Amino acid sequence: MSTEIRIDGHEPLRAGSCRVIAEAGANHNNSVQRAIEMAGRAAAAGAWAIKFQLYKADSLTVPASPKYWSDPFGTSTQYEAFQLSDGLDYDAWGPVADACRELGIVFFATPFDVAALAALERIDVPMYKVASADITHRPLLEAIAATGKPVLLATGAATEAEVRDAIEWMGLDANRLALLACTLTYPTPDPDGHFARIERFRREFAPYLVGSSDHTRGVAGAWMTAALGGVCIEKHYTIDRRLPDVPDHAMSVEPDELGEMVAACDRASILRGEDWIGVRPSEEPARANARRSIVLECDVAAGATLREADLGFKRPGSGIAPSELATVLGRRMRADRPRGTVLSRADLAG
Repeated sequence: MSTEIRIDGHEPLRAGSCRVIAEAGANHNNSVQRAIEMAGRAAAAGAWAIKFQLYKADSLTVPASPKYWSDPFGTSTQYEAFQLSDGLDYDAWGPVADACRELGIVFFATPFDVAALAALERIDVPMYKVASADITHRPLLEAIAATGKPVLLATGAATEAEVRDAIEWMGLDANRLALLACTLTYPTPDPDGHFARIERFRREFAPYLVGSSDHTRGVAGAWMTAALGGVCIEKHYTIDRRLPDVPDHAMSVEPDELGEMVAACDRASILRGEDWIGVRPSEEPARANARRSIVLECDVAAGATLREADLGFKRPGSGIAPSELATVLGRRMRADRPRGTVLSRADLAG
């Protein structure tokens, strides 16, 4: 059985396709209606899923925790920054989940504490995401895994050993856990993108599926992820990059760009194709007609011995290949043949 992560009513995550996940995070700016609007526009753009983040500053960070990003909102600590975007009650997400079901888009979230997880379980969220920064938070990982739901595990700023530890703690098989290659830098400079890790993850952690959590600017990560065999790409998403309070807005894609990512993933997955070396069906006409054959460069009479001066190499490739020249030189012609004849074995005597 092939590895797939299935969500009822939706196409699964599986090799050969790359799903786009709109990472709405906290870009709802504490508004359920804005969250629903974001879901509607993500669905219209063709996204497979929309994901939010559920956290409270009090349970996430101590007041003096330093920030690891910069923004123009005047906060000096993580605590102050997260307070700006933790205004939605955990039990406020039911209408958003309901709207997503009606829209036909997967709704899920990153719970940053067990209270958020419990609230998400109450509305029967179909899957979860573990943030890169929580890859060593064993109690939370075990609690999420205990739901039995599929999980996406981000791996930004983690070592290979830490990834292996997290997989062991969660104890989930390959049909319930996928890994996301990630750089935990907001935004990620292009030299730190390292999308080649997708191939490395696919080798080192087989049979687990692999995607990306992309923090680079623009939509190029969609091409990279799908072309390298990723099954999904999670991308920060907003309806307006100019919105205040949440730093993710500035590095997020807007709905039109999200649609561009969907198209890029679809095409890049097709372009990637399969890795076997051989002749594709569409190449058969070129194989027959664009290659060269040994041809006569002059009229040759029956019984004449073929010399190098009598022969040339021209298209189509339906005759004797140039690589077989040594088997033609010195042979006699079976019948008269004019200049331009594409030689076949039937033309040669003996």
